[in-house]
Amino acid sequence: MKQAIHSWASRAALVAVSCLLLPMSANAAVWRTCNGSPIQWRGRVDLHRNRCSIPDTGIILRAYWNGVLQWDNLSGVVDGFWVNPATDCSIGQNDGQSEVGLTNRSSIDGANGVTILQLGACTTGPSNINEADILLASDLTFDVKWGNFRGTAGRSTFVHEFGHFFGFLHEDVHAVLRTTPPHLLTGGTESSTVWPSDTLGMNALYGFRSGVNLLPSALGVVGSSVQTLDPALTLTLCRGSSRRTRFYLGNDGNVGSGTYGLRIRLSTVPPFSGYTGTTTVVASFTHSLGGFSQGIFDLNFRIPPTLPNGTYYIYLDMDPARTIPESQEGDNSTVSAMRINVNC
Repeated sequence: MKQAIHSWASRAALVAVSCLLLPMSANAAVWRTCNGSPIQWRGRVDLHRNRCSIPDTGIILRAYWNGVLQWDNLSGVVDGFWVNPATDCSIGQNDGQSEVGLTNRSSIDGANGVTILQLGACTTGPSNINEADILLASDLTFDVKWGNFRGTAGRSTFVHEFGHFFGFLHEDVHAVLRTTPPHLLTGGTESSTVWPSDTLGMNALYGFRSGVNLLPSALGVVGSSVQTLDPALTLTLCRGSSRRTRFYLGNDGNVGSGTYGLRIRLSTVPPFSGYTGTTTVVASFTHSLGGFSQGIFDLNFRIPPTLPNGTYYIYLDMDPARTIPESQEGDNSTVSAMRINVNC
């Protein structure tokens, strides 16, 4: 049985199955079932990287590793990471190897990526994933994007497709597995991540290491679309005036965070240096999030009376003092799409 899950194709996705597969959800996380049981890896899996299209060095390799480890670090489903010879440019389906590589967009129906699952027979018991092959469009960019970037890129597409690799379906919420573009991003040094709804699914299907991971975003789901939560404009403000900013805050771990510090700061330095660069803190808060919790928050700040004239980026930092042990520390800061021009 073969199932092809296309991501953001220019035409409708094609699904070829020979048994009844019904969607099931754990809150927002969605997967398919067979005879009432999830379709998933029921054992360890070996993953083969296509060296012909994902070389041994460079940004594509780093994007590949971030994509798989965002998921596999949660529960360790992958038993071994293998590399195919550079002379082997084909990715064979139903050949017993789970492979990942890049291809021409036209060969995957104009999609950004596709995951093809080979499923066991759905008869009297649960169906297993026997093989999963991932193909990404080779014309995508694979660099790390700013936290307010709205668009389609290879780095987040890797994270998205590896969600399908582990058996999850599309969901139109705050998740990397959204049906329609663009992907949500956090900030910091690795903006392409999984989200609380994604990790809740991993916890339900595969078990989960306990912990906390705080992540902010300048993007949010409004209705059925992803938008910047602040308008993408430069707003002129005078010293001493106040302004509201809006950010998404989440905890994709299964443990409550306890109380941590939260701050808004202004900097003339853009990302990526601005995530840790010269800064003026303009508001500080205390906050906490339960396990798998998330929300969109309005936060007020005031322009200091001594702030020099200039155009400033608005940064948000969760737990900047690092008082909360987290599974990842590089995704705690992000930047608004709005900027502040101070000239009075």
